[in-house]
Amino acid sequence: MMSNFDASAPVIIGVGEASRKTVAGEWPSPRELAGAAIKVALTDTGQSLSVAAAIDTIAAIRTFEDSGVSLGTGSPDNAPEAFGAAGGISAARLIYADVGGQSPQAMLNELAGDIRRGTCELAVLVAAEATGTAKRARKAGVTLDWRLPSDIAFDNRLSSFPILSRTEIRHGIISMPLAYSLIENARRMELGLNADAYAQEMAALWSAFSAKAEGRTHAQFPGFRAPEAMLSDDNANYPLTDIYRRWHVAQDAVDLGGAIILTSAGKARDLGVPQDKWVWLAGAAEAAEPPLAERGVIHRSAALDFAIPAALGQAGIQASDLGPVDIYSCFPCAVFAAVDTMNDAARALGDYTLTGGLSFFGGPGNGYSMYNIAAMVDALRQDGSKPALVTANGGVMSKQAVGIYTASQPDIAWSGEAAKGYVPKQIALDDAPHGKGRVLSFVRSAGKDGFGPATLILEMENGARAMAVLDSTLDGDLGHRIVDVTSGEKRHMATIL
Repeated sequence: MMSNFDASAPVIIGVGEASRKTVAGEWPSPRELAGAAIKVALTDTGQSLSVAAAIDTIAAIRTFEDSGVSLGTGSPDNAPEAFGAAGGISAARLIYADVGGQSPQAMLNELAGDIRRGTCELAVLVAAEATGTAKRARKAGVTLDWRLPSDIAFDNRLSSFPILSRTEIRHGIISMPLAYSLIENARRMELGLNADAYAQEMAALWSAFSAKAEGRTHAQFPGFRAPEAMLSDDNANYPLTDIYRRWHVAQDAVDLGGAIILTSAGKARDLGVPQDKWVWLAGAAEAAEPPLAERGVIHRSAALDFAIPAALGQAGIQASDLGPVDIYSCFPCAVFAAVDTMNDAARALGDYTLTGGLSFFGGPGNGYSMYNIAAMVDALRQDGSKPALVTANGGVMSKQAVGIYTASQPDIAWSGEAAKGYVPKQIALDDAPHGKGRVLSFVRSAGKDGFGPATLILEMENGARAMAVLDSTLDGDLGHRIVDVTSGEKRHMATIL
């Protein structure tokens, strides 16, 4: 053991994954998937009995069923207790994490800080989704009941953080593909690319990601897709918006469970966990943004522009020093945002993922980053010569969490606090816009009869920010077009000048 051994430093000592490929039964529940993943993670430590006996905290990632996206299956009254029990473990402290894809990395940052400060000894982070099973059951007319009563108290984290503003919803932004299309079109416009050229960029990125999914046992939609396939209608790759097709977006019809076990290096040593299992947290950062239409910048992520360098700074490294990287990839612009921030020209497109991403590995509700962290641990155990980076994203690139990891004790001891100094620039929307405005971004939804009205984000002639709807069949690029806006009680309308 090294002479400067950092006994209080947080380390991951076990990871586990499960899916319908490894869990028996036709209709596996999230509880069964979570339990299976916990058992795999315990085995992964090499000291399952002693590790299980030392657990004092179980934190569960909030299921979609408990996030306002119900498929009618119900859920346990106490998910962390139920998921733990299915894996044969229990703990005095139970946490149910907040909504959002940032929550696995953010929760790991928090637990790692608790471990560093000595307020937590050994924690299990667990997630599971069975949306694929729930959808199959609904289609088959099978009723599933995944409720489980409990009177055990737990820390129920559920914030009222606005993912979409009322103004955005009133102007037709009612889904994540529509919201992210606004970011994607803004980025395309900033680059000066036409729709075809940008579609080819997205196709190249997603094709490279699809190749990585083939190497993950629990990938839900594996299989290489050539760039041409990403541009085609084949394989049900129908348009969702004027910039996205089906396979551009996170696929939520998955059955996945994941678990991560973390403790201090000193406790891992005491428990006899082999040191080649350990992965150290070397840097962490988090940031949050206001609703998209109110951001100072909409063509990239100012939150990631803060969080990635801040996490790298804690670890004392630069983006070019990184080995394994997995960027949260619900939509192409979420990856491009990190590509733009990292500015690492030497990194190949396929090297921004370890799993294949949410389109090809699968998009398990709030829990995807459980699986990119597991993949990162696998990668560092195979080759620990360079540090790794993981990002996790919630909402409309609204909440970011970043982790930097190493296979050996970091040169700079992590403080126990994620960097959180980001202050967003928020622009108030004009509630009664009138007159000329310039289109900063736009999106049209796709349907059987073509594209619908366009939702616009505008810069008004007086410098104000506004939203409006263009109810027109006009095809083509609306970027930077000048429109005339008439304010309305529920929504504002625009016409092309």
